[in-house]
Amino acid sequence: MELNALEMQEKNKSTLKFRITFFFVFFLTAIIAVFVVTSILQVTTVTRFIASHYARPPVDRALDLINPESFEKLSKNLNASDPYYTITQQRLYNVKQDTSCLYLYTMAQEEGSVFRYIIDGSDNFGGENFSALGDTEDLDEWEPAAMKAFTTGTIQYGTIDKTEAYGSTISVYAPILNKSDEVIGIIACDIGAEEIVDWIKSQVIGQISFVSIFIAVGLVVYLTVINKVNKIFANEFSVQ
Repeated sequence: MELNALEMQEKNKSTLKFRITFFFVFFLTAIIAVFVVTSILQVTTVTRFIASHYARPPVDRALDLINPESFEKLSKNLNASDPYYTITQQRLYNVKQDTSCLYLYTMAQEEGSVFRYIIDGSDNFGGENFSALGDTEDLDEWEPAAMKAFTTGTIQYGTIDKTEAYGSTISVYAPILNKSDEVIGIIACDIGAEEIVDWIKSQVIGQISFVSIFIAVGLVVYLTVINKVNKIFANEFSVQ
C-alpha cells in the first residue's frame, strides 16, 4: 500500500507540475507572439506613414509633369534628343531638389520584368545618380511593390529596402496611364530611411528588454511555484 501511495503521489505531483509548466510555456508563447505581431504592425504603420507623407507628394507633383502621349513615344523610340526628354528631366530634377526624394525616376516595360529607365530626375545628366534613357533593370530583383504598381495600375508603397549601393530607402511607385487608362510606365520616389531604421531598432531593443524582464519575472514565479509543489508533496509524504 505504501508503494501504491508513493506512486500515486508522484503521479499527482507530475500531473500538477506538467499543468503548471504547460501554462507557463503557453503564457510565454503568447507574450512572444504579441510582441512579434506588435513589432510587425508598428514597423508597417510607421513605414506607410513615412512613405505617404514624404514620398507620395513628390510622386504626385511629378505625375503632373508627365505628358502620357510624349512619354509613351519616348519610351519606344528612346530619342535622347527629344526636347520633351530634356525639358521634363530638368523639371523632375527640380522636384527632386525641392523635396525629400533621394531618387525620382520613371520607367517603362521592355519585356516581362525587365524595365527601362525613361526620364530620370535623380541627378543632372551624366551625374553619379543619373540613369540614362534606356538603361535597364529587372524588377524581379526589386521589392514587389514596383512591379505591382505596373500590373495593378495603382499606387504602391514599398517597405524599408536596404542595399549596399543606396542604403536604406522607402519608395512609392505610381502608374503612368495613357488616355485609354492603360499603364504605360511607372514613376517612383525613393527617400532615405536611415533615421527610421535607427528609430525602429531603438523601439525593438526597448521592447525586447521589456519582454526579457517579463520572462525573467515569470521564470522566477514558475520556479517558486514548482519548488512549493515539491515541498508540499514532500511534506505530505513525510506525514504519511
